[in-house]
Amino acid sequence: NMKNVKMLLIFIITSTLLLASEQRVNSLGGNVGYWPDDDNSWTAFPHTINNSNLAQISGVGSADAHNAIVRWGDDTKWGFSWNQANENDMVNLQWGKNGMGATVGFSMSSSDNGAGTATSSMGLSGSWGQQMGFGDLGVSFNFGTADDGNSGTTNDPAYMGLSFNLRRAQDLWLFDNMLVGFSYGSANTTDITYQETMMSLTTSLFTHIDISDGTTGLVAMGFGFANVANADETENATSMAVHLPSYTFAVESAMTDWATCRAGINAGYVLMSSTNTGVSGANDVSESGGMDTDFSVGLGFNYGSFNLDVDVNEGLFTNPVQHVTGYQSIAPAGATATLTYVW
Repeated sequence: NMKNVKMLLIFIITSTLLLASEQRVNSLGGNVGYWPDDDNSWTAFPHTINNSNLAQISGVGSADAHNAIVRWGDDTKWGFSWNQANENDMVNLQWGKNGMGATVGFSMSSSDNGAGTATSSMGLSGSWGQQMGFGDLGVSFNFGTADDGNSGTTNDPAYMGLSFNLRRAQDLWLFDNMLVGFSYGSANTTDITYQETMMSLTTSLFTHIDISDGTTGLVAMGFGFANVANADETENATSMAVHLPSYTFAVESAMTDWATCRAGINAGYVLMSSTNTGVSGANDVSESGGMDTDFSVGLGFNYGSFNLDVDVNEGLFTNPVQHVTGYQSIAPAGATATLTYVW
């Protein structure tokens, strides 16, 4: 159905990222690959770790979803990152030198309730990137296993993921750059025979437009494919979608020398989709047509010594007086902010 197709579009848009990008990119369409200058570019292309020294705290305003990064160095960059939600992480290390960049993460946990039930888990992640003669290249992997302590379990929880990103200069029609992303992931997460696999492939052409002094636009157009399969002992559910063309349009504009407004649009025409519930005797349900569209807005503030990026409510733009004067909050429910120091 169209709800599944929309979820697949979201997966297509975000699956090329190693980690979720923060407020700036989220408000500009969500794909950090289109913004080489962004301080989260390392999540898709780790060699951009070399671009700056950085201290950043994101998730400000949330109860338990804070992230932090610190990275410094001249010829060689060293950095560490922390994620409040991943309480079993032992280390997340960043390194950059001579145009290369890499990250590695390791997590581990164990417990014993004293009554004969012991659980444990282990996870490993890594990424590598370099600027090659043919363009920017970034690859990543992650996997993990766990013992849930249930001796009758046929499959203990486990997961595995791979991703590949390529960005290069490519003059074609209206565009001057190309971005390609591939992602594959699998997981079994219950105490019965169950596995979920996901795969996506995206290819797009994009260009940045100097609209005016202090205002930059992004136009991207391409192709997206995503497939999700869920299998257990009785059912084999599948969902597949092809979006052609898929679009991203975004504008970033300096309102003053200390405030920047951002807006983004993601859209994808459903060229073909197919779903099957996996119930015995169920048929594939195919659809085509329709446009899945998502909008996003955000604000950035330059305080001299640091930058602040925040989520904002669209009401700020449709009823600015009420929001600016404090009668209504500019932030949507669950909004967070990111503080960044770059030197």
